[in-house]
Amino acid sequence: MLILLPPSEGKTPPETGKPLDFNDLLFPEMSGERRTVLQELQVTSSLPNAHEKLNVGKSLQHEVAANQHILDAPTAPGFQVYTGVLFDALDYATLDHVDDDVTLVFSALFGVTRLSDAIPAYRFPATAKLPGFGPMGTWWRERLTDQLAGFASGPVIDCRSTTYRPFWKSPPLFTVTIDVFQRVNGELKVVSHWAKQARGYVARRLLQEHARSPISSLDQVTEAVSGLYKVELVPPTNRKAASLRVMLN
Repeated sequence: MLILLPPSEGKTPPETGKPLDFNDLLFPEMSGERRTVLQELQVTSSLPNAHEKLNVGKSLQHEVAANQHILDAPTAPGFQVYTGVLFDALDYATLDHVDDDVTLVFSALFGVTRLSDAIPAYRFPATAKLPGFGPMGTWWRERLTDQLAGFASGPVIDCRSTTYRPFWKSPPLFTVTIDVFQRVNGELKVVSHWAKQARGYVARRLLQEHARSPISSLDQVTEAVSGLYKVELVPPTNRKAASLRVMLN
């Protein structure tokens, strides 16, 4: 089983910790690619209109400016740095007997990391376009596809937002997206904000169940999540991943 997560855009900056060590991250052989992205991010973050180039609000200019000092900033495990409703619901630090290679976070800065990898706080959304890179999802997909080939054994549970799904496209027949709905006036409506929380709870439940007995099929994924929500599994096709429809009401 493999669980794919987006990063949070907001981060909790570590107060203490060693500086970033590329060799300690998942796929250390990609250190060169990560350094290339980071160096361009530092240059872009030093520009007067950096917040516009990185597609973030002007009120976050101080976080953009801090990107210039990422290499000197303290680090902490990703599950402590990433914040927001998804990571609050996941509450990774309180899980027991978890295989750290099971849960991966995709990001514009690092491509992909484990939640246990030590990272600094940074501000770099996937919608940003660095000079010479084009869409970051496309840039990283060209480099991550070979790295992640064969990495998953069993079902892939894709909890990423649509912004981060282009970073890696896992085999459709073994993948299930977590799609969250709410019934409004008798009709099913896609949920946005609360979908993040639901995906956090889903990821937590799956990690708990996987620690007790390995989850090896989409049917087992469905069964585990059905203990939290009313769900419906839309089977995969050769070209499209399965969809686990989670109903909030």
